[in-house]
Amino acid sequence: MSEHCNLFQNKCKKLQKLISQKFSQNIWRILPDADPASHLWVIELRDTVEKQVSFAMIDTQKQALLWHQQPEATDWWTSLTAFSYGRVYLHNYRYPEVPEPTDLVILSAANGELEEVVPNYILVNAAGEKYLTLATKAGEGFKQKIYDVGIHRFLPDLENIPEEENQIILQEPVRYMTGNIYFEKLQTFIQNKTGGNLSGGHLAHSIDYLETRPYVIFSYYIYEQDKTVQYLLIVTDQTETILHEKLSEGREGLGRSTMMLKASTLVYLKNNNEFSSLTLSK
Repeated sequence: MSEHCNLFQNKCKKLQKLISQKFSQNIWRILPDADPASHLWVIELRDTVEKQVSFAMIDTQKQALLWHQQPEATDWWTSLTAFSYGRVYLHNYRYPEVPEPTDLVILSAANGELEEVVPNYILVNAAGEKYLTLATKAGEGFKQKIYDVGIHRFLPDLENIPEEENQIILQEPVRYMTGNIYFEKLQTFIQNKTGGNLSGGHLAHSIDYLETRPYVIFSYYIYEQDKTVQYLLIVTDQTETILHEKLSEGREGLGRSTMMLKASTLVYLKNNNEFSSLTLSK
């Protein structure tokens, strides 16, 4: 898994590397299936030179890339918006000069094939397994309607739709930077864990922080020769170092979503184009 784990095998028992998958395109966005029992993650990939977009599906339990393709009815302007109970939801932008989505594209998570396009409607909410809240322009505002994705049609009676609990299954980090009251404390902790003041410990200028007992997870950035370098640091609540890994170097700036946690599965990016995941044992 890393040099650190080769030296301390007992610590690595707390981590299980699931999959590392490199792509030729840059990873733009990652989302897990909203189904708590699912191990699927969808990835939006972009080649900014060729102006090409594609999507991929990874199963972290099977440790496999299930598919990677540019689905029918998608183009450069298409963007990933949600992933819920085996369906991937994309927004199309019919008028690229207007930065507003116009149509909803629905893909099967099983194979990436197009299930349907709902023209003139955009997704508001896909919290449940069956019903979607869609919106369409109506005068100066929007009108919302309930869509049954199983039967592919709108429902006429909105009053009898059962409430579906909107579960929070994804944890994302909090970013700390200079000026935040907690930043200096976190910066000092990382510096001490990576060597301290005298031996060249890492002085972070930006820190992403995520906590899931008994682990504390840092994705942090330091300057090296006028470039930004990113590291991942995982410690226990007893301050035992479990993993310390370089994620990218020579970056022009900070990444957006550096890591995500669903249940015990941690997903993080390496070098903008590599999907990596591991399981944190309790």
